[in-house]
Amino acid sequence: MAQRDAEKLRRELDSVAGRQGRCFPEGLKDRASRWLSERRAAGVTVSVLAAQLGLAEGTVLRWSTRSAHTQTRTLLPVTVVPDASIERRLSVVSPSGFRIEELTFAEAAALLKALG
Repeated sequence: MAQRDAEKLRRELDSVAGRQGRCFPEGLKDRASRWLSERRAAGVTVSVLAAQLGLAEGTVLRWSTRSAHTQTRTLLPVTVVPDASIERRLSVVSPSGFRIEELTFAEAAALLKALG
């Protein structure tokens, strides 16, 4: 059955005009994507599927994961929050070139206060 489906899909894909940069109808692309997803889930490799349908391996890979990606194409709001567990480290450099590295803010403030 899978071989017959592959042959039918191959004929339909080949019937689309222009081999390079061809634009497949959405319905055909959806059917091929579902078939590719099922075949990959059954363990068939991308290279075998590409050969069966006469497509590039990248296209097979993209199309076989297409249905999973269509569900997540909406943008969601994101809030970026600094990680409180990461403490910033500072370096203090004197005019003469003396350098103290990896100080916390409190340590740098205490150092500067002590140096006056």
